[in-house]
Formats: sequence, structure tokens, C-alpha cells
Amino acid sequence: MTHSNYWRRMRNRRLSRRAVLRSAATAGVGAAGIALVGCGDDDDDDAAQTVAQQQQQQDQPQPAAQQQQEEQQQQAAAQAAQQAEQQEQQMQQQQQQQAAVAQAQQEDETPPFGGELRISDGADLASFDGFLTFGYKAFLHGHNCYPMLTQFSNNPGQSSIDFQPELWLAESYEQPDDSTWLFTIKENAVWEDRAPVNGRNVTAEDVAFSFAGDRYAGYPNRGAILPSLLGVDATDDRTVRFDLNGPLAPFLLYLGHHAGPYVMPPELLVDEMSRQTMISAGPFVIDEYEPGSRVVYRRNPNYFDAPKPYAETLVINFISDNSAIAAAFLSGELNTTWFGVAPPIVEELEEGIPGATWEFQPSLVIGGVFPDLGLEPFNDPRVRQAMSVAIDRDSILTVGGALERGQWSTALPPLAGWWVDPKEDDALGEFYRYNPDKARQLLDAAGIDELSGVPFHTTTAYGPIFAEQSQVVQANLLQVGISVDLVVNEPTVHYSTIFNGSTTGVIGHTLSVASIEPDEALRNVFIPDSPRSPIPNGELMGEDQEMLDLLNAQRTEGDVETRKKLLYDLQLHIANQMYSVPWVNPPISQIARPELSGVQFIQTFAPSPSLEDMWFNNL
Repeated sequence: MTHSNYWRRMRNRRLSRRAVLRSAATAGVGAAGIALVGCGDDDDDDAAQTVAQQQQQQDQPQPAAQQQQEEQQQQAAAQAAQQAEQQEQQMQQQQQQQAAVAQAQQEDETPPFGGELRISDGADLASFDGFLTFGYKAFLHGHNCYPMLTQFSNNPGQSSIDFQPELWLAESYEQPDDSTWLFTIKENAVWEDRAPVNGRNVTAEDVAFSFAGDRYAGYPNRGAILPSLLGVDATDDRTVRFDLNGPLAPFLLYLGHHAGPYVMPPELLVDEMSRQTMISAGPFVIDEYEPGSRVVYRRNPNYFDAPKPYAETLVINFISDNSAIAAAFLSGELNTTWFGVAPPIVEELEEGIPGATWEFQPSLVIGGVFPDLGLEPFNDPRVRQAMSVAIDRDSILTVGGALERGQWSTALPPLAGWWVDPKEDDALGEFYRYNPDKARQLLDAAGIDELSGVPFHTTTAYGPIFAEQSQVVQANLLQVGISVDLVVNEPTVHYSTIFNGSTTGVIGHTLSVASIEPDEALRNVFIPDSPRSPIPNGELMGEDQEMLDLLNAQRTEGDVETRKKLLYDLQLHIANQMYSVPWVNPPISQIARPELSGVQFIQTFAPSPSLEDMWFNNL
């Protein structure tokens, strides 16, 4: 199966009931209205059937009354089941019709232009070039100006964590074979009309430059495509060719990865101008930068995907205090999010902003407890399994106020369509369900009575709730005889030691990376030489040939169902080995004030497609 068929099948999956209801609500039809339409003529049928049954009962001889009553009860049960099935079918048809109408109306309407999108971010960015100064904040801003060949789709009813690719800078593509891709760039894509590019066309050379090895050297997030990439060449002004060393199932999605590479003009690299500014071919152009305060963007009038964006201005305000963020949303100084609001202020905003659009989806950040694989006795999988079943994950979610909306990680975060819920899968859940007795049995089998004095490193980098959750883990482990010494590191120390797994002889507790694709999540953590893995002595995983074979097989498999099976086998295999003790995924809480329409969130730090689609309904 070609990769184009692979992603077409993924995009054509049927809308969930929740998505349909959301689309119907957009069209002005609520769930109650749908239910009434679906069940409207049932009363007449019931009355006629009742009269017929009464007449039939009168005609029967009296001695057969009991038998007749039993038959009537059976018939009534069958009729009720049939009616329920018919009602369900009618409801599904009505929901599909309403969703289609809502989508058609949304596509036909021309939203008004104008208004100012106002968003907050916790801190300033170190540089506008995420390649020269690595940091995710540069990518948050870069996606507003720099296009990519593909982007994350943002269709009505689509979950914010269901990542699907769609063409963006690319007008079309061809795939002559499984390892060759040819992309044609949109003819109307132009750079901003200012020096040094002066409004010239975006070219295939710009794309090839953005993927060049010398440009990309040492950039850790290149790992998504790098193992498969042989070369990128411009065959003419508008055609760029990618040569891979074999099939790569998520290739189209990786081209739109939220951490780049973004397509940039080579002229911007002269004297490293890209650190201080951006030159746009995307939806917005940078208008003003106030260090430590905000970045202001305005609508790009020459954007190749016109008429988008609909908002005239986009302002990113640097606000770190939750109470200040809540006050700004309540007053209207902020009107939407691009990566959620903190749990402590969700209830206040829900109560204080009636009519707001919300979405709650589990975070896709990978995290966990990461013991040193070379440290005895943690080099024994049974000890690591004991740690996993000793941890009460629901209590951890409760500490974060996220029990109802949070999920448990496996080797994967809760990626739509790929992750398997360990609460619902018996085989996988064996290694995740809280069971102190089983933890002690595993430790006994490993010849361990009790452990003490093991350094357990956590951090203040993720806020006070994370540190409190580390204390829950510490108490859980102590309950089964593993005594750890809690060490709380400042962010700068944490990122240079625990976050990258470079400190040995310890157990690390950290969040790692946000992933959009199973291959990315797995390779970042479980490839033995990964620069992004928080597992100390992770190179020892190189001895696990079964895991490496599965990792390579799922990466190249184009058939969705076959790949799902490979990924399930991987989640189960890694759970058996427990190289990392998976964490939990609290919800990301996205909000848009009621004056905004066209709201469709994407849980990513490249949310430009969602910002392009929003418009103000009060202009």
C-alpha cells in the first residue's frame, strides 16, 4: 500500500458521535433536537401495536392466557429491541446529515476579516531561529511565518490530538516508488516584500536548503526523518525531490512536524539575521517585538492560502502567572490559547466565561520514572516492573486535579488510533495497574528484600504539581520496600542532566518530549543512541533485538491495521521490559472566548492552522 493510501484511509475515518454533535451544534442544532427528529413517529406505532395485541388476546381461549401472555412479552421485547435499533440508525443518519450541513455551511460562508487574536506564553523566546538556538519557543513563533510542505489538518470535528497531514506549501506530490517523493510548490507562494528577499517566489531551492545537512547539523529533532533521508534536491524552480533509503510510513506527517524544519530563505542566514527577525511566506508577518513583553504579528496580504487568515492581528503576550492569565481571559485581554491553560484556573474560567469553546484532551508529552538500566538491581526487568505496579497512577492524576480527564501512558502517549489504554487491555494492564502485593512478589522473585538510599531526581521545571506528584511516587515505592532520596533540581540543572539521561546511578523523574506520531515517541525514548532519551545507560537497550526489529518494522509499514498490530506488540514488549516506568497524561485545556468562531484546536506548538481558521463573530 502506498503512503498516500495510508493517510487517505486515516483521513476518511468516520466522525465520532462527539464530533458530529459538535458540527451539528455549529449549524444551530443541538443534541436534543437531533434526538427528537430521530424518534418523532414512534408513539403512533406503539399505539397501533397495543390495540392489535389487546384484540388478539380477547380472541384467544381463556385456558391459553398464560401462554399468550408469555408470547406477548417475548414479542414486546423483540419489538422494543427492533425499535431501539431503528432509532439508533435514524439518529446516526440524522447526525451525519447535520454534520454534512454544518460543514457545507462553514465552507460556503465567508467569515469577516479583522480583530485581534490575543494569546499568552509563559516566557520570551531566546531567538527566532530554532536551528541556531534550539528551543521549542522559536518553533511556536516560526510556524506563523515559515511555511512547510505539509501541515496538520484541522477539519471540523477533528480531535486536537488526531494528527493528519495535508498539503500546505506543496500544491501536489508524486511518489514514483516507496523511497522517492516529488513535491510541486504552489506558484503563488512568495516571500515578504522586504530586503533581502524583496517579494521573490518561494522556490524548491529554499526547501532543499532548509533540509541541508550543514543547516541542520546537530539539530536533535531532525531525528524524525534523518534515519531515512538520503538527499533533498531541487529539480527545477518549483519541484523538490526527496530520496529515502526505504519506506517511511509517517513521512508526510513528519514534513509538517511542529519542530521543523521550516522553509526559510537562505538570505536570512547572512550575518545570522534569522536570530533577530523572520521573513514570512506564511499566514502572518512579524510587525513588532518587545523583548520580555510580547510579539505582534499582522495578517500577510500575500499569503498563498488566502483568504486566510481571517484575524487582522495576532499578539503573543508573555505572561507566566496563572492568576494574571485568568484575569486577562475574564476581561477579554486574552481570547484564546495555543497550548492550553493551567489546571488551577480552568474552573474559574469555565464559570466566568459562559459560552466559551473548550476542548480537553490528554497531553501528548512523554514522561515517566527512568531508572538507570546499568544500576543494580534496576538492571533486572522484574524490579522495574515492580516499580510500575507500585505506583498509583490514579492518585497521581488526582493530585493534578485530572482524574476524570487524564489518561495513563504506555510506551506511547495517548495518540489517537495508536495508543492502547492499559485500563481496558488485560494483557497490557498487568504491568500498570496499582498492585503493591504484586510489586513485592516481583521484588521477591528478583531476590530483593528492600532497597534504600537510591537518588530520585525530580525538578521544579514543570511547576509545583509535578513536584507533589514526585512525592506520591516516593511514598508508593516506600510502601513496597524501595526507599528513594528525593532530589529536586532547578530547571537548568535538570535539562542538562536528568532530561537527557546523562546522569547515571540515579532514578530520574521527568517529562520528555511531545510527540505527534508513534514512531517519533518510540524512537526518541527507546532507540539506544537517541539524544532525546531520558533513560540512563539507554545504550543497553541495543541488546534487545526484538524491540529494534519491531521499531524498524512499524516505521516502514504502510498498512494501517498491520502497523497498529506492530505498535501494540511494541507497547506490550516494552511493558515487559519496563525500560521506563510510564507516567500519566493530564488533560490540555484549550479555551476560546465566545466572540471567536471557527475554533478548532491543534495540540501542538505549531498551531498556525487553527489560528488561521478563527474569526470574530462580533465585528
